Amino acid sequence: MPTPPPFDARQALRFVTHALGGRVAIPLSAIRSRLGPLFEKVSLTIEAVSPGFRLEGKAHALGAPIQFSVRIDAEGVRVEGEQRTVRIRLSEVALSTTDDAPGPLADAIRTGMIDTKHPATLIGNMVSLPDMVVAAEGQDVVIDLMKVPAIERDEMLKATLAAATSYLGVTGIRASDDALELQLGLLPGGVKEAALSTARAALTPAVRFLWPERNHQ
Repeated sequence: MPTPPPFDARQALRFVTHALGGRVAIPLSAIRSRLGPLFEKVSLTIEAVSPGFRLEGKAHALGAPIQFSVRIDAEGVRVEGEQRTVRIRLSEVALSTTDDAPGPLADAIRTGMIDTKHPATLIGNMVSLPDMVVAAEGQDVVIDLMKVPAIERDEMLKATLAAATSYLGVTGIRASDDALELQLGLLPGGVKEAALSTARAALTPAVRFLWPERNHQ
């Protein structure tokens, strides 16, 4: 198992200070340490390019060495009904390979056949997207956090998170000083949405008790 990063007192102090000011800062070093084990066959680097960040990497695909980079910008979490969506913009996409790399992917990169100006559309057309990706078009990918598998399959967790985020939500996301800053805001979906989310969370235990078969669907 990967070794967790050592405790950094300065980062912890900055986290508390920002939280008191309505912001939470997540060090990019922590994100890097989590990305490594997830993509063992891909060499990745991530750097802040305010207000977003740049992801660069090297990998082998279809027998060819591929180098890539992309700028990533994200909006705050939108609260609407039972959805909690984040819009992620992919831009400044660059792909390259060696002159003698074999295979159709390498040929497509060398000849400029891949449309890097609309990466979200390209992703949506090439691969089967998971349910949590509710839209992928142009440069934008929209993800519904409530459809992340670990959340979606647990009705109680889903209702609790929906209620909590209707009172205190992430209204902005930006990278700065080698950290990912989350701007926090009260009642991001309004008072009515907060009341509805609270009611759904309160009723969920009763629904689970009266209709237990819903938990096994």
